[in-house]
Amino acid sequence: MPDGYVNTPYEETFTVIPPSKAQTNYGLVDIVKIVVDSVGNLPPGIDYFANSDTFYVDTTYCVLLSGTPLVSGTYDLRIRVIPYIYTLITGVFRGDPVVDDTSLTITIHEQAGIEDFSGVDFTILDATPNPFRNTTRIGFYTRNQDIVELRIYNLLGQLIYNEINIYASGKNWFDYNGAGFNPGTYLYRISNSSKSITRKLIRLE
Repeated sequence: MPDGYVNTPYEETFTVIPPSKAQTNYGLVDIVKIVVDSVGNLPPGIDYFANSDTFYVDTTYCVLLSGTPLVSGTYDLRIRVIPYIYTLITGVFRGDPVVDDTSLTITIHEQAGIEDFSGVDFTILDATPNPFRNTTRIGFYTRNQDIVELRIYNLLGQLIYNEINIYASGKNWFDYNGAGFNPGTYLYRISNSSKSITRKLIRLE
């Protein structure tokens, strides 16, 4: 996984496609689905989001790690999954939990210091405030004038808000009023003509 920095927003999206077969204590077996039971040893300040906790084989799922790291260090993520296995004799049954603590590692470094956009074409700035109650400002930086779009989704993946405008080069902000939506966790995505970045947004009571 990409490295991060203390007090600097971090987000990484990746896809998961569960295999249809796996080597287990029962030998090589057919997998019907896997259920993510827990994700541990995340860097403090980083949260795990997925569009489902149940992953069926040969299906693509989106996973997001997002937040603002608080403590430096190297973190081997501890992912506990429960496989559901099919055999001709038993049909589908729940297998023994499996813990993977070797596949995903995130290293968080101390704060880099001064904000520097040299070499950066497009990036997201912190939403301020976040968490928020009614309104928040969602910022971004673009090197050149561009068409930039904001989309906000609930955790079911449903689009609940979008806004698109032409923005000048430099720092810019979307002023978002979420008073009409329920308190909870949302994902927001800011896109320009060549890149999309997704992060977490929390609305309080």
